[in-house]
Amino acid sequence: MDGISLAQSIADLGILVVIAGIFLWIVIKNNKRQEEINEKIFNELLDQMKACSSGHVLTPEEDKIAIKIDNTLNSYLQTAVTDLGASRAFLARYHNGGKDMNSISFLKVSITNEAVNHGYNMVMSEFQNQFRAMVGYPVKQIDVTGHCLVQNLDEIKNVDIGTYELLKARKVRSFYCHKVTNHDGYVVGALCILYNTDNKTQENTEQIDQYISHMADKMSGVLKIEEK
Repeated sequence: MDGISLAQSIADLGILVVIAGIFLWIVIKNNKRQEEINEKIFNELLDQMKACSSGHVLTPEEDKIAIKIDNTLNSYLQTAVTDLGASRAFLARYHNGGKDMNSISFLKVSITNEAVNHGYNMVMSEFQNQFRAMVGYPVKQIDVTGHCLVQNLDEIKNVDIGTYELLKARKVRSFYCHKVTNHDGYVVGALCILYNTDNKTQENTEQIDQYISHMADKMSGVLKIEEK
């Protein structure tokens, strides 16, 4: 091999080395970027886990208060079922739902207390940690007007199909909800009264609204004790 050929070969080899170096640099940089992305995702998930748990363990005294509050709420609900001849009554409460990947906070809703009439099963265990959008129409009405009164489920058939189908599948004929608030007046949940299709009670929307408004205020007072 003459000198010129040797020089050309060395030059070609140098170019290959440079290309290989650039390729390796790109791979390393991409891996580093991916590691940073993975670390960010991990940290955000960790933040969500922390946000979903207060880390607080009830003291014996706090536990006694919590039990007393639950008993009071359950008593109110059972009274409402009896007085109104409803199929069921429950308290749905908003709570921390964590954050999404854009660090935007959102709330979820769970049924925390429930009472039923004879012949009906409780649904509380089925409705835990749900997105509020799952029942968008009632949530919006409660937020805007303070209550949601639906004497016939067909009223929302074309307004909120999701909520309509959800309640129809559970044979709900009508439902009435009223806001429950905290010390600052913010809506923290709702008292809801439901009548199933096989319930023979004749409903008076105005009377039910007045009744649950008063009962929701009493519940708000009980929950304000819990805030302290």
